[in-house]
Amino acid sequence: MDTHKYVKAGEIFVKHHKFGVEKIRLIYILDDILYWTKPEDLNKQKPKGKIKLEDILQIENGLKKAKKLKDLERASNCFTIITKERTLELEASNVQIKNLWTNIINNILKKQQTPNQ
Repeated sequence: MDTHKYVKAGEIFVKHHKFGVEKIRLIYILDDILYWTKPEDLNKQKPKGKIKLEDILQIENGLKKAKKLKDLERASNCFTIITKERTLELEASNVQIKNLWTNIINNILKKQQTPNQ
């Protein structure tokens, strides 16, 4: 799989809010920035938000600030991206997609932290 093309095209996630609101969002990575937008914004012209990958401190399994899901299967599909400024809490459609995205983001972060030799 070409992970660069995959993350550029994006994936549909449920974005969780601390007050329990769930919104369907297209998540994609372009030029070392993670964006989210409405799924119908296929041309990615109006992102709803963004996080620079260099600002990510860590990625954790589960939801940290949003209301916890009682459905354990759905809860196992969740992860949280943590920066100094905010958290982004996402739910993938399955655990494989969650693992794929967390691995891809962690790999990008490791490459950014490794000085060029």
